Amino acid sequence: MTNEPLGPELSVLQRTAWIRFAIVAHGIPAELNSRLLAQQGIGQFEFLVLNHLHLSEDRSMPMSRLAVLMASSLSRLSHVVSRLESDGRVARSRSTQDGRVAVATLTDRGEELFRTAAPGYLAAVHELFFDRLDDHDLAQLDRLVAKLLPGVDAGGILAPLARDVGGRTPSAG
Repeated sequence: MTNEPLGPELSVLQRTAWIRFAIVAHGIPAELNSRLLAQQGIGQFEFLVLNHLHLSEDRSMPMSRLAVLMASSLSRLSHVVSRLESDGRVARSRSTQDGRVAVATLTDRGEELFRTAAPGYLAAVHELFFDRLDDHDLAQLDRLVAKLLPGVDAGGILAPLARDVGGRTPSAG
């Protein structure tokens, strides 16, 4: 067994920053997921599907677009939408413009769940994230994340979404 490097060496600062980032990047969503499951019986992924549909025109969106916004495979999204559909939270149909396109629509029952879950979700987001950062920290974080975004959005599909949502939050109103 040798101690040869497995890849580029990381400085102490790089290693520490990466480990902390990984812990936070996985830890906050895991905690949000746990709280949503305990309080509403749905996970963060399901909540975010409801959120995207809530914010979309006519509470509907092509499944392919929803998969992109969720950074998900169409297969995973389809399984989640099937569960939401069986609970009466989402309905699936075919596009009137192109019958090949599957469309997900938030039902009144799904809207009710979203409106019930959103206040607790937003409170948890504030507790775990925003309450720990001042406006200067947020501006710095936004600048840094904007630098990282092209690495996970090479096609530039998600970057416009980050600009478009500007003042729109998953509010209950």
